[in-house]
Amino acid sequence: MRGFLISALALIALILLVNGADVFVPLAVAMLVWFLINAIANGIRRIPLGGSGLPRSVALFFAVAVILGCGVLVVDLIIRNVSAMSARRIDFSSSLNPLIDKVAEWIGVSNTDVLNKFFDTIGIEQLLGKIVSTTASFSGQLGVVLLYVVFLLVEQQFFDLKLRALIRDDKRRELVQGILSAIAHDVQKYIWIMTVVSALTAGLSYAVMHWVGLDHLAFWAFLIFILNFIPTIGSILATALPTLFALVQFQGFSEALTLFIAIGLIEMAVGSLLQPRLAGKSLNLSQFVVVLSLFVWGAIWGITGMFLAVPLTVIVMIVFSNVETTRPVAILLSQDGSLASLADRAKAARRRRR
Repeated sequence: MRGFLISALALIALILLVNGADVFVPLAVAMLVWFLINAIANGIRRIPLGGSGLPRSVALFFAVAVILGCGVLVVDLIIRNVSAMSARRIDFSSSLNPLIDKVAEWIGVSNTDVLNKFFDTIGIEQLLGKIVSTTASFSGQLGVVLLYVVFLLVEQQFFDLKLRALIRDDKRRELVQGILSAIAHDVQKYIWIMTVVSALTAGLSYAVMHWVGLDHLAFWAFLIFILNFIPTIGSILATALPTLFALVQFQGFSEALTLFIAIGLIEMAVGSLLQPRLAGKSLNLSQFVVVLSLFVWGAIWGITGMFLAVPLTVIVMIVFSNVETTRPVAILLSQDGSLASLADRAKAARRRRR
């Protein structure tokens, strides 16, 4: 009976997530930003200043200022580069025609209809246009996300009081507080890891693109940084998109091939080797589950779901591991099946928060 009830609740939750995407997606992004702000604030408080750290309210103020400053720079970067691309009015299909002719001549094909159909099937123009428009339209949701973040920051000082009012039993309240603290700790740690890995990948790629002479360097570096938050597929897109743009810009294969090989090697070395080891080991999340969650959350919330796939799956694993009925599912989600130390990690995370 309990299993049936849990299955029914899971089905209802899935229906709500799919049909309420307009509400839940900005809320999920806002919670991720909220986690990031608290992580930055905790880092600021650890800076020794005269023997003691800054008060939490002051640290939160500086953390919000950092996030707002980065947000303004990102929006300005997107608007300027999208406007520049639109002003150039690049016809990708026409620009690629000389390249198609070169390929046809190189492989000895006189009729280029086959190659034209091949490029049309890939949909290079549509792909690039969709990526650019999606990146640009993200700025339209910033207002709603910012509103959610403000309310979360205001309300977080009352969380413990509300929890005490909701749960009278001390042991149950201790468990819930531990779960929430563990979630906050693991999500913040994942954000830090991915930020470092993505920044390293974007920085190295920026150097390569600058050496080749690719236009809109800052935009492509930022896009690579963002795409690396998507497991597996993000690395592929981060390699393919600058390469395709190089084909259009240089009208030749040498520069595009250089970018493809260089960025691909960077993604393989940093993204495929370093990132899974750091993220998987620290979160105890199976790499197969990471890839599976990418497609599951992508099917539910689209591109945003892909960005949030790992943090959301981590939250599900932590919650399931503390419910006896769903604990076997959490074991399957984990990397090595070891969940014995999760309660201790939850308590330790709560102590750090204090």
